[in-house]
Amino acid sequence: MQSHKLITSPATTTIPLKELHLSAKNKAKINQLLEEFTFLEALQKYQLPVAHKILLYGASGCGKTATANAIARELNKPIVTLHLGNFVSSKLGATAKNITDVFTSAQLKKAVLFIDEFDFIGKTRDYDQKDSGEMKRLVNVLLQLIDNLATDTLLICATNHIQAIDTALLRRFQLQLKFKAPTQKQLDAYYAHLIAKFPKELTTFKPIYNISYAEAKDLVFLNLKKNIILKEKQRKQFLFSYGTLQLEKVQLATYGRLLDGKDAVLPNYTLQQLQITDVSVLETSDQEFHPIAIKTNATEDTVSGKIFEITTAELLNTDAYEVDNYKRVLETFASGEQAWVYVKK
Repeated sequence: MQSHKLITSPATTTIPLKELHLSAKNKAKINQLLEEFTFLEALQKYQLPVAHKILLYGASGCGKTATANAIARELNKPIVTLHLGNFVSSKLGATAKNITDVFTSAQLKKAVLFIDEFDFIGKTRDYDQKDSGEMKRLVNVLLQLIDNLATDTLLICATNHIQAIDTALLRRFQLQLKFKAPTQKQLDAYYAHLIAKFPKELTTFKPIYNISYAEAKDLVFLNLKKNIILKEKQRKQFLFSYGTLQLEKVQLATYGRLLDGKDAVLPNYTLQQLQITDVSVLETSDQEFHPIAIKTNATEDTVSGKIFEITTAELLNTDAYEVDNYKRVLETFASGEQAWVYVKK
């Protein structure tokens, strides 16, 4: 297992720190941390310790990973992310070497080293007698790596289960920030922030409380997508028909309603007859032969029919009705109007 394959790159869409919904207490501690790193050299002249080992703990989906990435962004440092639960090899001896390599890489880059699922290392008691010795050695290696971490490298660890972590490990962290599930007031503010850049008609949804920020984000985005799709389905489209779509029974079967159309002429096309073999289309139209438009680019060739106003959803129903010999194209008519028309592929 090669360590570099287990290091993920930082997300390019990192949320800025100022946009994270942090508690006032956590925000103050993080701001102090950023200032200490900004004035690192000045503090070192006085041999003052800089907090560079941080533990983020608490409810899942409440911003721990986003906070780690935002801190790296604020410090203009690369971030090395290690998911500890996925990293531990079945060959535990190899895992200690791999973790050492990750720490070395992070220190060479003067990076932010972010270790997720940090509680995994506290599960030593869950291993059988054969593996428990190896796991204890792994914990000892990790303790040494944390103790010897260079001051200009920031270590951020995250866990949802702080109670599973050995107290000897917990003592290594100068800062321990608790992330709580958001209150109703905080969620209302977060919902307002998420929908602020979208048109009002797209942002109708029923808010849910007693959930995490991640769940709230998923809820908002799901409803936004539903509303956008619904709006697109209802958007007006213009469709030119020269054949069976002008029949009432076909319109009722395809759209569930009758359409009002106006006469139109399509230039540069002529019609041929196409034999239909699709059973469902034959049952709907009761016609074995359907006309099919073929482009000739000859000025004397024209096709007469009607232009109907339909919705995007109804246009998709029309796609399902037409057989594979047709394709839908947007054409300009003699009147100068544009409409969709089904022509020969």
